[in-house]
Amino acid sequence: MLDYNTKFDRRESTSLLNEVEIRELVRSQLGGSEIESVSVLTGGFVNSNYRLVLSDHRSLVLRIGARPGDLKKELRVLKHVQDTVPVPAVIAQDFSGSHPFALLEFIEGTLLSDSLSSLDPSELTKVAFEAGISLQTIHSFDLGKAGFFNENFVFSPAFENFGGSLYDYICSSLAGGRVRERLGETLAECALECVRAKRDVYWSIPNSTRLIHCDYNLKNILIRSIGSGWKVAAILDWEFAIGGSPLVDIGNFLRFEDELPAGFSESFVGGYTSGAIGLPSNWREIARLLDLAAMMNFLEGKEEAPRTFHTAVSVIRKTVDAC
Repeated sequence: MLDYNTKFDRRESTSLLNEVEIRELVRSQLGGSEIESVSVLTGGFVNSNYRLVLSDHRSLVLRIGARPGDLKKELRVLKHVQDTVPVPAVIAQDFSGSHPFALLEFIEGTLLSDSLSSLDPSELTKVAFEAGISLQTIHSFDLGKAGFFNENFVFSPAFENFGGSLYDYICSSLAGGRVRERLGETLAECALECVRAKRDVYWSIPNSTRLIHCDYNLKNILIRSIGSGWKVAAILDWEFAIGGSPLVDIGNFLRFEDELPAGFSESFVGGYTSGAIGLPSNWREIARLLDLAAMMNFLEGKEEAPRTFHTAVSVIRKTVDAC
């Protein structure tokens, strides 16, 4: 069964604070309420998160940003989509000290990645359908441009052609440097040949300017039992969001499709296509090719990350085999 903890290393060192430090850090943001308990929240690979239970019976998430710029952008995106997409509300933020942080609404639920073995097949297919609907809702936001943006939705750089820009990045990464070294000459050359053979596919991708999460997968989807079924309670971890092709998110969600329960991916796609947004006939090929950009990003990291590197190499090899 799919387990993300065996596939990826943390991308940033954990910022572990004790209770005294946490109380001092957030005191001015609590409106006089006291912290009754603090617990570490697991699951993220970049930021550090704590659950704070307050004396006024509220629960908050303290999110300490490993990369302040990305945290600022994440908070801006949360505010942008909060009326349409299930996300935690932003309660407070402070970037003035040595530990930039945000206080977010704590939403009760279970990570979808932790529920694969506990829910029965019919429940899982329904949840997968709901995850598809939620992604469709995310992609309903048109940002007007493709590329990377900051907390003010200023794009730098903006891509004139999203697929073409990713094609150039992937080819450049495979041609040399850390990516080629970590892949090995043989696999790197095979991957480069595969990508070059698909140049026309990359450049023919419509230059979509939709909001994409860029980390849309089971470990960032919180689900909760509501009434007679399970629903998506919140979409978490938006620090990698960019403007571009929705197929990036679909490629991410289905990256380990062969490790998902039977019928799960089909139900997810069914949920995604149940509304106005459709998929091109070759969507699986495009999603797989776009996902190579994430693999390049993993492999070019400065720090050694053996689990992440092994995962990236495996995904690249599968893509080459499918060429």
